[in-house]
Amino acid sequence: MFLFDRPLPFPNTHPSTYLPLSKEPVFDASKHLALEMPSHCMSLADLGYPPEEINRCASPFAYSDAFRILSNEGVAAMEVVCQEIYGNRNESAGTGANRLGSYARGAGYRSRFIRDFCDSQAVAEHLSKIAGVTLGRHSVPAVACGINYAPDDINRAVDTWHVDSVNFDVVMMVTDPRDLKGGEFQVFKGTRQEGQELLGIIGEEGGDATLPEARISSIPFPEAGYGFLQQGTHIFHRACRLLEKAKRITLIPSYEVLPAHDTDSTNAINMADWTDPGISAELARHEVWRASARLEQLLSDINLNDEPRALGSSIRKAVSQLNQFADKLESHSQ
Repeated sequence: MFLFDRPLPFPNTHPSTYLPLSKEPVFDASKHLALEMPSHCMSLADLGYPPEEINRCASPFAYSDAFRILSNEGVAAMEVVCQEIYGNRNESAGTGANRLGSYARGAGYRSRFIRDFCDSQAVAEHLSKIAGVTLGRHSVPAVACGINYAPDDINRAVDTWHVDSVNFDVVMMVTDPRDLKGGEFQVFKGTRQEGQELLGIIGEEGGDATLPEARISSIPFPEAGYGFLQQGTHIFHRACRLLEKAKRITLIPSYEVLPAHDTDSTNAINMADWTDPGISAELARHEVWRASARLEQLLSDINLNDEPRALGSSIRKAVSQLNQFADKLESHSQ
């Protein structure tokens, strides 16, 4: 029986196209982490979100500035692992076709070091303090451990303007940002709806266009091993193109709200259109797990004096996301 107050375990198998590394360092939190708190955080209210929308979110937190995550030894080990995975990165299809230049989703399948880092309870507890809500490693392995690389064509943005399909994620520099010209990480100072309207896009699709400079804020990284946390479904952001060809590697670990019956805005409907190997089954596990948690919570909350209409409504609410996801999967075969 899976527990609902901790992350859903990784599947016992992995997609055949993802090649596990034969040799890599062993993750050791005492050696590889150097966790520090950010000096400043923005709230959703700061970005202009109305109270009624903020109240539907897991947390009023929007994003932080960059803070230290890895020690120098951790940075060295992580860079070696990410470089080893580069030859086995994903094909540029699905969301990557119009947004990402070069990436490896599901890096936890390929690397035990990355998987153990993303599974680290110390990291999860640290991020939870920053976000003001309990977080755990995301239950969808494709996004739980992701890597972004610089595109071969530097005329392309590293990642275009978009919002994420996961509730919370970290963007952490693996290579030294001081060696880069361009490649800045930028956030739109407004709501996702405003940003999407300005670019004429919907959902999580990317848009490579110019926004008003006064509405953009850059998040500087002092050095490798620093990252920041964001509530990704609500932050309109991008990674700019490089002005000179260079190594630029970021690790993007994703997190969801725990326990699993709590509010989490992971957009499984959007991710169901991705072409990553195994993504449909990964998302199904996620939705079944969270629906099971909601049903278990409902089971403990039911009172014999509850009205039939209220009971029916509660049951439908508990399984509504799962049913919507099932409908989405079935539509693929039509």
